[in-house]
Amino acid sequence: MIDLRNKIILITGATSGIGEACAYAFGKSGAKIALTGRNGDRLSALASNLNNYGTDCFFYKCDLKDYESVISLKANVESYFNDSIDILINSAGFAVLGLVENLPLSSIRENFEINFFAPISLIKLLLPGMKEKGFGQIINLSSGVGKRGLPGASSYSSSKFALNGFTESLRVELIKSNIDVINISPGLVNSNFASNIILYGKLKNTFTEGISSKPQIVAARILEASMMRKRDVTLSWKTKLGVIANFFFPKLADIILSKKL
Repeated sequence: MIDLRNKIILITGATSGIGEACAYAFGKSGAKIALTGRNGDRLSALASNLNNYGTDCFFYKCDLKDYESVISLKANVESYFNDSIDILINSAGFAVLGLVENLPLSSIRENFEINFFAPISLIKLLLPGMKEKGFGQIINLSSGVGKRGLPGASSYSSSKFALNGFTESLRVELIKSNIDVINISPGLVNSNFASNIILYGKLKNTFTEGISSKPQIVAARILEASMMRKRDVTLSWKTKLGVIANFFFPKLADIILSKKL
């Protein structure tokens, strides 16, 4: 088990949902928290609350699609704490939904920019510092749809499939470097994720209904995964069953999911 006290943790997508909940959870563990997102007012309010709780916190507004902004994010965080970042939590993400024939290529590209290329950009920037320290953690927020593609979710599913593949490859590459690469599949979460979905055309099912977890519960499990240095955590029992069913009965899974259209 690792001690998170004074570890510097950068959290993307920190203005709400899982990212915000992680800021509180890891802050209470004694870590130093760096927040980023696109809403400066929300970041400022969250940082103020964390400071009131005694957490050393810094925030920096950043557009993760802009690589120069990402470079500035790293530089400003490490300048503030006068040290390199220990743990990265890639929480930022959104979904583009719709039948493939209705999806603009530009929207698919944007989906990949945030869900896939932004995490990669940060990981590549932070890896040298982690290797120099001889410790680090990369925690990627993925999804069950990155383990089984869903109809109408081709853009979002493929971005998470890509992230899952990258995560697995990176984990093996770093296995001798004392750097953990942790994959988290949270399932449905009570957040503004559904309201931020970009939908093209009409879908009978957007897979956003059902029992959802509180962000605080998910953050607690992510904190546990970090401290216990876990490899892969799937919180949704539906995801677990779906992956097993798809492995043994893939054609049947296709047929069942086709009825969701």
